[in-house]
Order: sequence, then C-alpha cells, then structure tokens
Amino acid sequence: MGIFGKLFGSKKLKITDVDFGEIESFFTKGNKVSWRVKKRFLDSDIEILSTGNQDGISENQRRIILNALNNEIEIKTESEKALNEELENAEIDFISIEKHFEPKALSVEDKGFVMSFQEKEGQNYFFNIHFENNKQIGVSIDG
Repeated sequence: MGIFGKLFGSKKLKITDVDFGEIESFFTKGNKVSWRVKKRFLDSDIEILSTGNQDGISENQRRIILNALNNEIEIKTESEKALNEELENAEIDFISIEKHFEPKALSVEDKGFVMSFQEKEGQNYFFNIHFENNKQIGVSIDG
C-alpha cells in the first residue's frame, strides 16, 4: 500500500454475502464499511453501493436493495416517468431508458435509494432518481 493508502485508506475487505455473492469494500472508517455489489439490473451491469460493518451490509439497506431488485419493472417504470419529465422540460423527446441512458449505480440510503443513469449523448450528465418505497420522489442532475 502506498503512502496515500496508508494515510487515507485501508485494505479492501471481501466477503461472500448470502444474497449477493462476493462483495467488496471500497471505504472503511472505524466500524463503518462501504460495500460495492456488482449486479445485472435494468439490462445493464451496475454497482450497488451500500454501508454496513465488517460483517456485511446493514439489514435495513439489505432490505431496500432486495426490494428494489425484486421489483425491477416498477423501478424501470418510475425511472422512465422521472426521466421523461426531465427530458420534456429540456424539450427533448423521450423514447426509452435504453435509447437515452445507461444505468450505472444504485446507492442505498437510510430511507431509500438513488438510481443513477448516465446520459448516452450530449454532456454525459448523470440523472439521479431518488426513491422511497420504490417510488421516485425527485431527480438531481450532476454534470
């Protein structure tokens, strides 16, 4: 590990999770561990980012992830509604997620998650759809 790794990082942890298979940490601070899970979702390879401890993903976040993964059609429908509205505001005709966006990540929060889509053409902006109970509640855009 280099000097920055010693100063700011820690050794990555890898465990086998009962629901997600092999998962790997990408940040550790004290007992808090940020975990990365690679999954196929919305016809794309995405990363699921969550927190927990050295033993794995927290139970609340596990429940949120599994609920989203088990309701993929609902998540896609909600995402399409949100993305359609955003493109409509920019006077762009929305055709489909597949035409305009690449699903990139699902970041889990305490009450829900954020599904991030990268624009395929144009500025490659990230459209982040915020979900609670598998219903979209807002969109943020990162350049």
